[in-house]
Amino acid sequence: MKVQQEIKRGAIIVFITKYSGILLGLVINSMLARLLSPAEFGIVGVVTVFITFFSILSDIGLGSAIIQKQDFTGKDFSDIFKVSILLSVVLATGFALLSYPIAAFYDNPVYIKISRLLAIQVFFSALCIVPKNMLIKAQAFKTIGLIDVTSTFLTGCLGVALAYHDFSFFSIVWRSIAFSILVFSLYFVNSGLKIHSGISFSGIRGIAKYSSYQFAFNCINYFSRNLDNILVGKFIGNAGLGLYNQAYQLMMYPVSNLTHVITPVIHPILAKYQHNKAVIFQEYIKIVKILAILGLPVSVFIYFSSPELIQLFLGEKWLGVVPILRILSISIWIQMLMSSSGAIFQAAGRTDLLFTTGLICSTVTVLSILCGVLYFKSLEMTAILLVAAFYVNFSVVFYMLINKVLQQRVYELYALLARRIPSLVVLIIAYLLEANIAASWTSGPSIVIISLGIKLCIMGLVTAAFNFPLIEPYVKKLSHLKSKS
Repeated sequence: MKVQQEIKRGAIIVFITKYSGILLGLVINSMLARLLSPAEFGIVGVVTVFITFFSILSDIGLGSAIIQKQDFTGKDFSDIFKVSILLSVVLATGFALLSYPIAAFYDNPVYIKISRLLAIQVFFSALCIVPKNMLIKAQAFKTIGLIDVTSTFLTGCLGVALAYHDFSFFSIVWRSIAFSILVFSLYFVNSGLKIHSGISFSGIRGIAKYSSYQFAFNCINYFSRNLDNILVGKFIGNAGLGLYNQAYQLMMYPVSNLTHVITPVIHPILAKYQHNKAVIFQEYIKIVKILAILGLPVSVFIYFSSPELIQLFLGEKWLGVVPILRILSISIWIQMLMSSSGAIFQAAGRTDLLFTTGLICSTVTVLSILCGVLYFKSLEMTAILLVAAFYVNFSVVFYMLINKVLQQRVYELYALLARRIPSLVVLIIAYLLEANIAASWTSGPSIVIISLGIKLCIMGLVTAAFNFPLIEPYVKKLSHLKSKS
C-alpha cells in the first residue's frame, strides 16, 4: 500500500506539471507551424536526430545508474559531474565537427551553421545529466516539473518571436539553445550538487556494469527510433520529413505524456524493491491496467480525429499529415505500454536483459524502416511497416520482462488486455455513427472545434461507463459534498 501511495503522490505532481507543459508545447508548436513551412521544420528535424544521439552519448547510462544506486555520497556525485563536464566538451566539439559530414550527406551547406550553433545545446544538455537525476532520485518531481514548464514557456515565447521576425528555422535553433542553458542552470541550483576537491573514479566503477548495458540499450534504441527520420530526410526530402515528423510528434504526445506521468516515478520508488520481483510485478500490473484503460481509447480517438487535430494545431497546409497520423495512431496504446517497461527492467537491476530485448526489437524496427523508405519510398508504407514492427516488439518485450525478469506469467497481461475489447468495440461503433452524422455538416473553424469536442465527449463517456468501479469513489465523494452543501 505504501508503494502505491508513493507512486500515486508522485504521479499526481508529474501529471499537473507535465500537462501544463503539454498545453504550452501544443500552443507554441501550433504558432510555429503557422509561421514556418514543412520544409523549414524538416531542416531542423534532420539535425535534431543527431542531437538525440549525442544526448545518449552524454548520458552513457549514468542517469538511471544514479537513481538505482542507493549508497552514493556527495563526493560520488561531484566526481561524476566532473566527468560529465569533460564529456560535454568532447561531445560539443564532436558535434560541431560533424556539421561537415551532415552537410555533405544531405547536400546542403546550411547544416554547417545549424550544427555549430546546436553544439551549444549539446554541451549544456550533457551537463544536465547529474543534477537532473539527483532531483529524480530525491523524488523532487514538483521541482523538475516547474523547471520544465517555466523553461518551455520562456523559450517558446523566444522561438515564436524570432519566427515572427523572419528568422526562419533559426528560430527553432535559438529556442533549443536557450532551453538547454536555462534548464541546466535551474537543475544545478535546485539539485544541491556540491563540487568537492579532487576526483575519484570509484563511484563510476561501482555502476559501470549497470550503466554500460543501459548505455548500449539507449544507443540501439536511438537508431531504431530515428533511422526513419534520417532516411526520410535523405530519400524523400525535407518537406516529406516535415510532414512525417509532425505526424510522429503528434502520435508521441499521448505516448510520452501519458506514460511519463507514471514512468519517472516508477524507477526511483521500485528500485528499493529490486530484490523482491513479486512486489515489482504486483505494482507494475496495476500500472499497465491504467495505461491500457487510457491508451486504447486514445488510439481510437486520434485515428478518427486526425483531420480536426491537424486543422486545429497545425493549419490547412499540413493536411498531408492526416493519413500518416492515422496509421501511426494504431500503435499508440502499444507504445504506451512498452515505454513503461524500461523503468521495470531498470528497477529490477536487469539492464543486461533490457539490452538484449532492445537489440531484438531494434532489428525488427530497422528492417521495417529500410523496407518502407528504400523499397516502397512512401511515407504511408513506412508508417504501416513501423506499426507492424511495434506489434511484434510488444510480444518480445513483455515476454522478456514478465517471464524472464520478473518470473511471472505473461498470460495475466494478455487477460488484462482482453477485458478491454468490449469498450473498444463500442467506442469504434460510436465514432462511425458520429462520422456518418457529421458528413452532412459544413466546414469551418467552429465546426472543427465542435466535432473534436463531440469526439472527446464520446471517448470520455464510453471509457467512464466501462471503468465505473475506478471512478465510483470520486463520484460518491462528489455526491457527499453536494449533499452537505
